Amino acid sequence: MSFDFINSQPPISLPSNAIVIVRDLVFAYPNLEPILRGISLTLYPGERVALLGATGCGKSTLLENLIGLKQPLCGEIWIQGIPLKPKTLPQVRRIVGFSFQNADEQLFMPTILEDITFGPLNYGIPAAIADAKARKLLAEFGLETYANRSAHELSGGQKRLAALAAILALEPEVLILDEPTNGLDPYWRRHIALVLSKLPIKLLLIASHDLHWIGKTTQRALVLAEGRIQIDAPTQELLQDAATLERYNLPLDY
Repeated sequence: MSFDFINSQPPISLPSNAIVIVRDLVFAYPNLEPILRGISLTLYPGERVALLGATGCGKSTLLENLIGLKQPLCGEIWIQGIPLKPKTLPQVRRIVGFSFQNADEQLFMPTILEDITFGPLNYGIPAAIADAKARKLLAEFGLETYANRSAHELSGGQKRLAALAAILALEPEVLILDEPTNGLDPYWRRHIALVLSKLPIKLLLIASHDLHWIGKTTQRALVLAEGRIQIDAPTQELLQDAATLERYNLPLDY
């Protein structure tokens, strides 16, 4: 299995100002039918976008294709005009910050402070600067008193914030979040929404089942079903369409 990318720049017919361009993306797990069957989408600067869909429809798979964690059977992806392929992955991953569903997958160092400085230090940022940046993020997220504690001592919401801080320490231009409110109580859902609203990023893409929260944090919604983007609409417009939500197994009241 390999990337099927040919062009070094998006075709002239595609938007030159787009942050993310995906064309005809197909992905299948070994010995299974494709779960993504020709995904095409374009995301622009300033957008806050929700990726919705029933459990198992391929939301996480699509997000992981966008950052090269999974390799499609065929299709084309550009991030800020850079074609996604093995040799460009380091460059793309400096642009895109990605948060897994499980924050524990990103917090693996002995202390939270070390988790946040890990990325910058790996990119050659001086230790003093990395430390100062990490402490600033901890203070902004209300976690300064936990700097020298391990992730196991934090609540679910605090882990989410610590994982987000570790991503933001690398100053990404694009932020992709997979189920960021999973398992969180209302306080932490609100707190993370407030944090996200203040981030100086070009594009936010969130996969979530939390429709009420998505209604407060995004303006555009994509619905993934049967391997394709079936709906592309303003978030509030979609959330007011109960029949469409039911059709895609996304009942608003539950």
